[in-house]
Amino acid sequence: MPSSAILPFTEANTRRVASLFRQAMRTAFDHALKFEVYRNATLDIRAQFEANRHVSDPEQLERLIQKTEAKLAHWKHPDPYIPPSRPGGTKYQRNIPSPKEPIVPGNW
Repeated sequence: MPSSAILPFTEANTRRVASLFRQAMRTAFDHALKFEVYRNATLDIRAQFEANRHVSDPEQLERLIQKTEAKLAHWKHPDPYIPPSRPGGTKYQRNIPSPKEPIVPGNW
């Protein structure tokens, strides 16, 4: 068994798989222009994860996780969706407070 393998059905493994699932959902959202397309993609992704839900062999589990990570890297969108108010979004720090000191020095 490889030293980096995580035993199945542990909290660490659950978090790792849940993280991959969330990444897959976000990647599907980045590629979908219509809700119907996104919904179908989410159903396919969910079916793929559910098909491997009861894998208990640590080596097979590690191979599945590596395969999923490679697939996510391959499908990573070059311009992912960023919510407007998040850092990097279009509204991030749009209405910052104006400074208290005069902008142009001098006595006008």
